[in-house]
Amino acid sequence: MNDGRMNDMFKQMEELFLKVDNLTLEIQTQKKAHDKEIKKLKREHQKEIQKLKNELKEKDAKIEKLEQENQKLKTEVARLKNQKNKDSSNSNKPSWTNGFKNVITNRREKSNKKQGGQKGHTGNSLGKEKLEKILNKENIIKNPPIEINKNENNKNSKPYKTTVIDININVTITDYLYYPDENGNFNVPQKHKKHIVYGDNLKALAVDLMYESYNSTDATQNIISSITDNSIELPRSTLINWSKEAKEKLVPEIENIEKELLNSYYAHFDESQIKVDGKSFNEVCVSNAKHTRMWAMKCKKHEELEKINFFKSFMGVIVKDGTDLYNGFGIAFSQCISHIQRYLKGIYDFINHKGPKDMAKFLTKYNEYRKELIAKGQDKFEDNEYSQILNEYDEIIREWKKEWMADKNNPSYDDERKLLSRMEESDKEQILYFLKDFKVPATNNQVETDQRNIKIKQKIGKFRSETGAEIYAIIRSCINTYKKHGINVYSALIKAFNDETIIA
Repeated sequence: MNDGRMNDMFKQMEELFLKVDNLTLEIQTQKKAHDKEIKKLKREHQKEIQKLKNELKEKDAKIEKLEQENQKLKTEVARLKNQKNKDSSNSNKPSWTNGFKNVITNRREKSNKKQGGQKGHTGNSLGKEKLEKILNKENIIKNPPIEINKNENNKNSKPYKTTVIDININVTITDYLYYPDENGNFNVPQKHKKHIVYGDNLKALAVDLMYESYNSTDATQNIISSITDNSIELPRSTLINWSKEAKEKLVPEIENIEKELLNSYYAHFDESQIKVDGKSFNEVCVSNAKHTRMWAMKCKKHEELEKINFFKSFMGVIVKDGTDLYNGFGIAFSQCISHIQRYLKGIYDFINHKGPKDMAKFLTKYNEYRKELIAKGQDKFEDNEYSQILNEYDEIIREWKKEWMADKNNPSYDDERKLLSRMEESDKEQILYFLKDFKVPATNNQVETDQRNIKIKQKIGKFRSETGAEIYAIIRSCINTYKKHGINVYSALIKAFNDETIIA
C-alpha cells in the first residue's frame, strides 16, 4: 500500500515536473517570441526614428537652401533698389535719366538776407557803359531825338532825357543789276543765278534759330513769319535746304577745327546715344577748350571710328571715361576722375564701407593739391612725392579689398568688385594719369558740356535721317567752336554763307 502510494506520488511528481518543464518551455517559447517581438518593434522603431531623422535632415537642408535663396533675394532686392536710387551723381547714368529728381546740391549756406541784389552789389542793369558799348556797334541806327511837350516857354530849359534801346525788324528787298562785260558775258555768282533768292542774313537767322537755339523747323517758320509780320512764309523744305547749304559752307571751318584738334597735346573724347528714324545711333564728340568736332555714327564700335581718318591721325593724350572704344588711338589715356568719383559714391551711398570713401577723399585731395602746384608753375610732382602718392593709393586699395571680401552679402558686392578690379589693375595707370601729367585735365567735363546740346536737341525732336544727324554734327561743331572763341554765331553764319572762313 505504501508502495502504491509512493508510486502514485512519484507519478504525480513526474506529472508535476513534466508540467513544470512544459510550462518552463512555454515560458521560454513565449519569452523568445516576446524578445523577438521586442527586437522587431525596436527595429521598426529604429527605422521610424531614422526615417524621422532623415526627414528632419532633409527639412533642415531645405530650410538652409531657402535661407540661402532668401538671402540672395534680399541681396538682389537691395542691389536693384540700390541701382534704382542711383543717378548721374553716383553712377555712369547720364543726367537725362534723373527725370524730375534734382541731384544738384545747393552748397550755399543759409543766410537771413533778403532775396535779390544785395547792397553794394554791382548790378547788371542798363547804364552809360552799356549804352556806349551799343553805340559803338557798326549796325546801330541812331535816330534823331523825339521832343515831347516842347514849346516857346520851355525850349531853353534842360530837358529830362530818356534813351530808349529797341529793335525794328524790317524786310529789305534789294535788286542786284549785273551788266555784261566786254565780251557780253554776265558774271553772276551762283547764289544769284535765280531771279528771286533769299539773302544770307535770313539764311543765317534760320540756321541760328534751329541749331543754336534748338527750335524745330515748325517753330523757326513761325518765328520768322511773326517777326516779319507774315511777310516771309518759309516752307519746311527751304529750311532743310538751307541747313544742307550751311553744312557744305562750313566744311572749311570743320577742316580747320580738326587740324587744331590734331595738333592739341590732349583732347576730350566721349559718345552719346541718339535716335535716327527710330534707330539707335551714336554721336561721338572730340573737343578741347577752344574747339569741338562731332560725328554721327551708326554704331558705337571701334571699327566705325577706324573709318574716320581723324581718329587714326590723332597722336595726343585721350581724356575719356572707362570705355575701351578708343583703344589703339592716341599715345596715352587719362580717365576722368569725376566718373570714378561717381562710381565710388555709388558704393558708399548705399554700403557703409570705408574703402571707397577713402579713395574718393584721396582723389579730391590730390586734385586740389595738383591745382595748387599748377598755380605755382609746376607741371608735375617731384619723383619721391609721386612715389609716396602711389603707395598711399595702393594702401587704400589693399584695405578696401579686405573690407569688401569680409562683406559678401552687401548689395553692391559685384559693383564693388568690378570697380576694385579696375582701380587695382586694368585702369590704375589711366585713373592716376592726371597726377603724372599736369598738362592733361583731371576730368572729362569739357566734352560733357559740349554734348549737352545733343540731349536738348533729342528732347525737341529726333533726327529723321542719317543725313540730318550729319548736318547737325557739322553745324553744331562750328557753333560750339564759335562760342568758345567769343564769336557771335549769327554773324559767323552770315560769313559762312558768304564763303568766308573764321576759324583759321
